[in-house]
Amino acid sequence: MLILKFLVRLPLGLLCAASVCAAELPDTPTAQQILEALTPKPAVVAPAPAPAPAKARKTRNLSVEAAPTDSADTAAPAAPTPPPPAAVPPAINLAIQFERNSDRVQPASVKLLSSLADALQAPALLHARFLVEGHTDGSGQAAYNLRLSAQRAAQVKRILMRNLVDPSRIVTEGKGSTELLNPADPAAPENRRVRIVMLGQ
Repeated sequence: MLILKFLVRLPLGLLCAASVCAAELPDTPTAQQILEALTPKPAVVAPAPAPAPAKARKTRNLSVEAAPTDSADTAAPAAPTPPPPAAVPPAINLAIQFERNSDRVQPASVKLLSSLADALQAPALLHARFLVEGHTDGSGQAAYNLRLSAQRAAQVKRILMRNLVDPSRIVTEGKGSTELLNPADPAAPENRRVRIVMLGQ
């Protein structure tokens, strides 16, 4: 029987370095906490840079400020505007407990999946699509882990469907051990997880 923690308290930099950034939730999250973690936050827009001051010409005892002009020939070229940073989709890691070497969900995780289904049915997320990723730890053969993780992600989708989540809103994918949450310890239990990622409204 696998005893999995919901999320290990790792530094945010370590999580992001593994390209699996996700919201950190309590050990037993409620549907409301899952909903808040998966709800997109408004983008922060950086203020526009202030215009450069007009250049002044100086003589021995006189300073003459350059007058503004509309001429394209005399205007200084505008600094290029950097592209906005790519939006990171909301995502959460859930430590769904499965039977060993199986896609059968243990009874301890039934309530967690019910809370997930409730969150996905909330008005704020009702029209959103989600990716359910299955992840294993780094022990065992890579091909076997990939197949098992895909089966577990598909099983999570089936349980969500039984909880009235529209199956067209859920895409599944097995990642195996290719994106370890804790690469320093491939066998660590936090690597065995299901990740939920919003794909868009």
